[in-house]
Amino acid sequence: MDTKTSEPNLQLDYDVVVVGAGFAGIYALWKAKKMGYKVKGFERASDVGGTWFWNSYPGARCDVESYNYAYFFDDSIVRDWEWSDACAGQEEIQRYLRFVADRCAVLEDISFNTKIESVQYVEASGLWHLSYSNDKSLTCRYPILAIGALSEPKKPDIEGVADFMGDTYFTSNWPRDNLVDFNGKRVGVIGTGSSGVQAIPEIAKAASELYVFQRTANYVTPTRSGPMETELVLSIKKDPKAVRRAARESFGGHTPLAMGEERYLELDEEGRERALQKAWDGKYVPLAFRDAYLSEANDAISDFIRKKMLEQVDDPWTAKHLVPWDHPYGGKRPCMSNVYLQTYNFPHVHLIPLSESPIEKIDERGIKVSNQYIPLDVIVFATGFDAISGPLFAIDIRGLDGQSINEAWKDGPANYLGTMVNGFPNLFLPSSAMSPSVLSNMATLAEQQIDFILDSIDWLEKNGRPGMQPTKEAQNFWQQETLRYAKKRPGALTTKSWYSGANIPGKPRIFMVYCGGFKRYNETCYQELEDGFPSYELLTNALSR
Repeated sequence: MDTKTSEPNLQLDYDVVVVGAGFAGIYALWKAKKMGYKVKGFERASDVGGTWFWNSYPGARCDVESYNYAYFFDDSIVRDWEWSDACAGQEEIQRYLRFVADRCAVLEDISFNTKIESVQYVEASGLWHLSYSNDKSLTCRYPILAIGALSEPKKPDIEGVADFMGDTYFTSNWPRDNLVDFNGKRVGVIGTGSSGVQAIPEIAKAASELYVFQRTANYVTPTRSGPMETELVLSIKKDPKAVRRAARESFGGHTPLAMGEERYLELDEEGRERALQKAWDGKYVPLAFRDAYLSEANDAISDFIRKKMLEQVDDPWTAKHLVPWDHPYGGKRPCMSNVYLQTYNFPHVHLIPLSESPIEKIDERGIKVSNQYIPLDVIVFATGFDAISGPLFAIDIRGLDGQSINEAWKDGPANYLGTMVNGFPNLFLPSSAMSPSVLSNMATLAEQQIDFILDSIDWLEKNGRPGMQPTKEAQNFWQQETLRYAKKRPGALTTKSWYSGANIPGKPRIFMVYCGGFKRYNETCYQELEDGFPSYELLTNALSR
């Protein structure tokens, strides 16, 4: 299709099309319907859940506490749902999302097992043309690609991956029947990010031998997993709207359950150590001080976590290699577990640090590293994702003049407020680059971004339905704002991480997450709305119906 000139009288099928049925997608469908729009949803999985559908590996759970990691737009949903654990597991979170989707009556609007293949702007009509499974297509005015930041798995870049004759599994696409049997088997796990840290202790319970191939060491701190606190649950259910407002006024999109009462700079060495130990015991060590954001405070927190990690592993060599010495806490995605480090105290669990013994190849029977050959029956790839921009690149997205999103972002992501891109009018991208994204409470972010997106659509509808796109100047400004706040985050610009695309060979290195805080982000979004979108260009050629 020639997106610039063809079909000026293209018929409109839907006002809003939502791609993805995770936290953002479910809420977007509900809110758009409530506002009176004709909507349609698509989901490539067989059920709702997004990342909580695909990542069903053993041990998968959320690090953000269930008190915060939930919807708060409907009081009855908050009051009728009961969490079983302060850090809910994958199965429970997916069941919760199914409960919400059913309560909101959006399941009937979603086509499951359906992959969107292309999203193309037709300039003559101001509509978007979407193609999906089996050569089907439709049009809409406002596509919302709620496909998540961590939904495009990273392909293993190891020689011989396809040659292995044993069983292989990916944490990012775990078998839905969960009938994976590790009993008595020699298992290799490649990757020790969040998924690996959660899966490895569970796999170790069954495997006869477990070899963990660690690319880079990560910080691991205790979780708050355990029974829900009755009084806290009652206070949340008493006034959910107050909880919702408070989350948007916070830095991380949630209300911390605990944090230090004193400031690092106001304490002596003994006071700092006391505060750190109290925070460790209370499972809030990253917030041990009121001024934990300071680099010197972060250094103290990083050193304290390293010390605690060393204490949990019996073998000094293994302990040393499990500790991250090359970056400060928060430079990479930190991990949480109460059992991961202790797993290495079992005699059948072996750490292979790839910094010293890199993988040379995988063959039919196992993995060859530089100093030994390891025969295996099973390989589990916990190798992560092509994060943030990868999910968009997996779809053929074309805007004005037929330009693809891949071309527009060839030097790295550029957008305004993390939701719209110049050259792609009326296309909305929640959870994309340059938003608080993975450094915030994703549940709160889903509600905030969808509210802003649909409030923006409502503004467009009330003002004659022009097309809207951010100006290039606004994008440049927002890119610089993202960089400015990244410079203030310890390790953000000096650590190789998927926050900046460093895990994907050839991917442009640009920090992709806004670190200015949730409150500032929310206020900036709504200032645009209140001021009539001064940082956007209104395109009158999209006025045709």
